[in-house]
Amino acid sequence: MSLGLRECKKQRTRQEIADSAMRLFTERGFDHVTVAEVAAAASVSEKTVFNYFPTKEDLFYDEIPQREAALREAIQGREPGESILIALRRLQMAECPRLCSAGFASFARIIEESPALQAKELELMARFVQVLTETIQAELAVDELDARIAAGLLVSVHRQLFRRARQQALAGKQGPAAVRRLRTDLDRAYHLLQHGLGELERSTPRVTAIHTT
Repeated sequence: MSLGLRECKKQRTRQEIADSAMRLFTERGFDHVTVAEVAAAASVSEKTVFNYFPTKEDLFYDEIPQREAALREAIQGREPGESILIALRRLQMAECPRLCSAGFASFARIIEESPALQAKELELMARFVQVLTETIQAELAVDELDARIAAGLLVSVHRQLFRRARQQALAGKQGPAAVRRLRTDLDRAYHLLQHGLGELERSTPRVTAIHTT
C-alpha cells in the first residue's frame, strides 16, 4: 500500500527533524542541545518538533516506533510451529551488525554522557514489555500475568544485549569480531531462557562452607 503525498511529506519532515537533532547531539552532547536549536537546524518551529516528538528524549530515540513494530511482526509473522523465542532471537541476531558499527559508537557515547537518556531507556524498555505482553497474550491466548512475566524476561535479554553492545562500542570494539562476541552472548541468554534457572544452577558449582572446630 503506497503512502499519500501528505503522509510522505510528514514522514520526510519527521526524518529531517530527527537527523538534525542527531547531528547536534553528536557534535555537542544531548544535554547541551535545546529543542529550539533542533527546530532551527531543521527549519521548522518548536511546535512542529513537539508535534512529531513529545519530548526531547524522543528526538534521540526516534526509531522506537519501528522497533516496537518489529517486535510485533517477529512474533505475529513467525513460521508455523516456530516458537516465540526463536523468532525474537532471529530478530536480535540480525541487529548485531548495526550494534557493532562505527555509527553505533557515537550513539553509545551520547547515552553514556546523559542521565536523561539513561532514564528514558528504562521507560522504553517498559514500553517494550507492554508491547510483548499484548502480543504474546493475543498469539498464545495465555493468562495476562504469564504473558507479562515472559515479556519481562525477553526484554531483559534485549536490554542486556543493548548494554553489552554499548560497552563494546565505548571500548573501541567493532566489526566482525565484535559481532561474533555479541551473538555468542545472545546465544547464551536465549539458552538460559529456554532451559531456565535450573540450567544456570547446574552449570555453577556450589561452594559449601567447611566449618572447623
